[in-house]
Amino acid sequence: MSLESLNPIDDESGGGKAAEISDEVFREQIRKAQKAQKALKKAEGKARAKDDRLAKVIGKFLQTRSNTAAMILISRCLDHNIPAGLILGILALVEVEAQKEFEVVLGENAQILIAPKVGERTLVAHTDFPPEVKNALDVWSFGLLEFGLTQPARLLATAVSPEGELFPSLVKLTTFVTRDFLVERKIELEFTRIEQFADFILKSVLLKIKNQIEATKSLGGGEF
Repeated sequence: MSLESLNPIDDESGGGKAAEISDEVFREQIRKAQKAQKALKKAEGKARAKDDRLAKVIGKFLQTRSNTAAMILISRCLDHNIPAGLILGILALVEVEAQKEFEVVLGENAQILIAPKVGERTLVAHTDFPPEVKNALDVWSFGLLEFGLTQPARLLATAVSPEGELFPSLVKLTTFVTRDFLVERKIELEFTRIEQFADFILKSVLLKIKNQIEATKSLGGGEF
């Protein structure tokens, strides 16, 4: 959202003055944006301190599944400074213990003011999956978005290259996890299509995070 959109100019074609937002409302929007920024910075600082704990949870997950490929991909993501919480959230799609821990992480950040609303769960609305599968994937991707909003700057800096490309190991990890989820539900899909879906989910989440940052900055929240 831009400042121009908050204070419309006269509409000559309409022959009248467009509705204006009062100064008091505008100031309130800025206060909320600044408060959201402070909350995000505080959450991001705490999240870094939790990475070691979450990495141990992830390590426990790997011990229960002898998956060398997943271990390599997770190690690459952690070495690249991808938040451990995001990796945990990805694993939560197929691992009960990871899901429980991820719900704890989200609960600890429940007061983030700009967290998405339930009505915004539309990331997988146009897929051909059965309703129950679509709903599970939607809730999962919504959780990734919620977590991403607690560490937006770090996530965008590590998950996306300056050229706008996703970190390959993050996409591969999400693909393998999604494949396991679908296999458990006896849904057969070509690996390339699963990879495309994983890429779509991650890009959708990151785009929403980027848009939220820009909206907050335009309201006077400043840089993250």
